[in-house]
Amino acid sequence: MNRLFAITLGIGTFLGTLVVLFQLVSAMIISPAALGIGVGVGLCYVLLILGLLRLSPMWPKGAYLWVLPALIWGSGVSFGVVMLMGLPLSEIPGKLGWELVEASLGGAYPEECAKALGVVMILLSFRKLNRPWHGLIVGAVVGLGFETIENLLYGANGAILDPNSDASGALSLWMLRLVAGPFLHIIFTGIAGWGIGVALYTAEASWTWRVGRALGWFLVAFTLHFSWNLLWNSEIAQVFNMIGVALVMYPLAIWLLIRGNRQARRDDTYVYSAEPVMVVP
Repeated sequence: MNRLFAITLGIGTFLGTLVVLFQLVSAMIISPAALGIGVGVGLCYVLLILGLLRLSPMWPKGAYLWVLPALIWGSGVSFGVVMLMGLPLSEIPGKLGWELVEASLGGAYPEECAKALGVVMILLSFRKLNRPWHGLIVGAVVGLGFETIENLLYGANGAILDPNSDASGALSLWMLRLVAGPFLHIIFTGIAGWGIGVALYTAEASWTWRVGRALGWFLVAFTLHFSWNLLWNSEIAQVFNMIGVALVMYPLAIWLLIRGNRQARRDDTYVYSAEPVMVVP
């Protein structure tokens, strides 16, 4: 635990809460019905995912205070960064004629960086978060916060677009987001968090090894997100692109989940080393 990181996390949590409130007020102005549906469905979604993650042996034993800051970092701090940086970044490829990567640059770059920073902040702010696999769990919760607020705002837009009913428009967008590419941000940030956790809490590792693991897994998450957001001219190409990314992303997430669960079940020490690494002189 680092006091400086804890103070920074506290400030971030406060500011992130303001961003969340701003988004909720904006959604209410757009459509009170969409806000009601978004809050209801979003709360159920958060509780369901947290309940499933809680069943994993990777869940930090006896540690719960980190959960709310993780959700707020994802839904507030990260979303605030995207509000400030996402639109300007997405305009760059548009002006250069690179429409294919317009959503990728405006989304994957600020989103994954902001969420990964939150994982680092939280891991170094709570003493009981001290295992490599804790990074995956924290990353998943940060991603859950981001995904929930994003779905809520998409639902508000769906309410506007539906000619018949705000409620049906909001609900249809929520269902589409949950079915077409479920758990996206949970997986993206969980993958990046795995690398961060391994880098921070693997025993007797060199700095180059730690940086390589953290950066390598972050680049995997970033590449998956970047590829998912590519805007192809053909609907068929768009569908095949999403299928191709999914065939890599979901098996990788399952593999990390299985690996992390196995390591957590075997762990009975305070300092854990997942594999033999170079000892620092």
